[in-house]
Amino acid sequence: MKREPIRVLASSLGRALRLVWSSSPRLALAQTMLAMAQALLPLVMLYALKRAVDAATAVVQAIPAGGMVTEGGWYAWLFHSGGGEVAVWFVVGAAALGANACLRIAAAWISEQHAMAVSDLVHARLHAKMLAVDLAFFENSADQNRLHLAQEQAMTRPISVLDSLFLILQSAVGLLGIFLMLATLHPLVALVLALAGVPALFFRLQRGQRLYEWRRDLAPLEREAGYFHHLLTDGDYAKELRLQGHGAFCRTRFEAVRARLRNERLVWRRYVLSRELAMQAVLLVVVAALILWMTGRLFAGALTLGALVMYAQAVQRGQGQLGLLVSSVVEVYQSALFLQAFDELMVLPERVVAPAVPRAVPVPMREGIVFERVEFTYPGTDRPVLRGLNFAFRPDERLALVGANGAGKSTIVKLLCRLYDPTAGRILVDGVDLRDLDPAAWRRRIGVLFQDFGRYQLTVAENIWLGDPRGAPGDARIADVAQRTGLDEVVSHWTQGLATPLGRWLREGTEPSAGQWQRIALARAMLRDADLLIMDEPTSALDARTQREVVRLLQTAAAGRAALVVSHRPEMLAWTQRVIVLREGAVVEEGPFEALRSGHGEFANLFTP
Repeated sequence: MKREPIRVLASSLGRALRLVWSSSPRLALAQTMLAMAQALLPLVMLYALKRAVDAATAVVQAIPAGGMVTEGGWYAWLFHSGGGEVAVWFVVGAAALGANACLRIAAAWISEQHAMAVSDLVHARLHAKMLAVDLAFFENSADQNRLHLAQEQAMTRPISVLDSLFLILQSAVGLLGIFLMLATLHPLVALVLALAGVPALFFRLQRGQRLYEWRRDLAPLEREAGYFHHLLTDGDYAKELRLQGHGAFCRTRFEAVRARLRNERLVWRRYVLSRELAMQAVLLVVVAALILWMTGRLFAGALTLGALVMYAQAVQRGQGQLGLLVSSVVEVYQSALFLQAFDELMVLPERVVAPAVPRAVPVPMREGIVFERVEFTYPGTDRPVLRGLNFAFRPDERLALVGANGAGKSTIVKLLCRLYDPTAGRILVDGVDLRDLDPAAWRRRIGVLFQDFGRYQLTVAENIWLGDPRGAPGDARIADVAQRTGLDEVVSHWTQGLATPLGRWLREGTEPSAGQWQRIALARAMLRDADLLIMDEPTSALDARTQREVVRLLQTAAAGRAALVVSHRPEMLAWTQRVIVLREGAVVEEGPFEALRSGHGEFANLFTP
């Protein structure tokens, strides 16, 4: 066996044991005891069967030819010399059988609880990590392939590991008892049976490694199939699919990818089944040879009939336990390979982190924010998005960012929210480098409305409350911000007001229009008592009248605060005090909106038909 599978198997067993134990030590201990008891009881049944058969044989031999005990009914043999012993051993075997059945039920009940505990632990760790990883994780295809494998496997593999670990314990204890029993007949019998499982272990460990590599290589194809399935079934694309008629194209792409996946799976199954058949044939030959040898020992007078029955049953049971042991070991190994994706997620380093001793966030800001020779290149790319960017804005200033697509506007917003750190240069807040602040503390001072804001399938009040999740969604501040953003007039026409469920994914709720969703998102951004408001196309889905109302609301909300607006709407730009024009990640023009619009520079060109 290669050293690598052995090393991975050893480490995977250690990780699996830690996972199972940490999920619930009490349940793990209970399952261990039940597994050992279940492994030993079948040996008791085998021994009881041997003694009963031998005792019955002795009774039959003691009765003269033609003198079978029939008088007094079918149970008369119980009162014959030796008949009571037969009955006792049958009762012992039946009691062991009954106890085993009860233990199986108890083990199933404990296993179900333990499986839920393991699943909850894995979910908790995955969710915690997804909240902690940098935004770059969600914009990196390699990380998304890893997440795909983790989401697909990490929710089920830990349960498989849990079941397999206790099957390993149960089959190992049972197999050890069977080997000891067979060794009393002849040590080589146990050895031959044990060696019969080695080829299967070799093959299945190799198969597990190949399966992991096979599934890893298929992850991009599976994600592609999932993407086109999403296009065909998600309501966000339903209108375009019907109006533009590209549904057939999406189906063709989906079916082509599925055909490749189907062919890969058939090739894999042919490989597995052909070798599995060969392994079963080897084991069958070994078992048949052992039973034939033992039958010869019976005819030679070296075994009693009960001993033959016991040893033959032990060989058959040993075959089953050996197969179960190999399968369980391989399942743990294979699950560990798939859980590598989960483990890799758990140890992903975080680039945007709080310093060991963070500086206090300036509250309120007094000097403002300065971008000083800021450069930025997205991870995994080699093209700078920002190039030596320099600009500043005051604590009470309304600043707009304008530029063509790809000019760097959204990147500036991400850096300002410290979702990324600059590749070079620095961002200062009241003279303090943003990297010297705790990211969570800094973000609490920011109110943000992104263009691709979240549409949560919750109530109106909960959608707003998420902007500053303190207190409860029923607090007065929720109703206050709804009134300040004009939402109170909208929700007054809905059945439950602010308690109205939104969306129809989880329940039959109200589906707001695009403009109403954006107004809800605006209320969410305004709920927080922030020093900095960031608005990324805040009026993109609003009609002209509503847009004027939102501008008026923003004037009120931004009073005494810094406000950064990314927009191409003249109404929004006119509300700001200064406009910065970007091109290829650098400032090419800045000034008041009217002065730039009436000039002949980059800004005027952007708004010239």
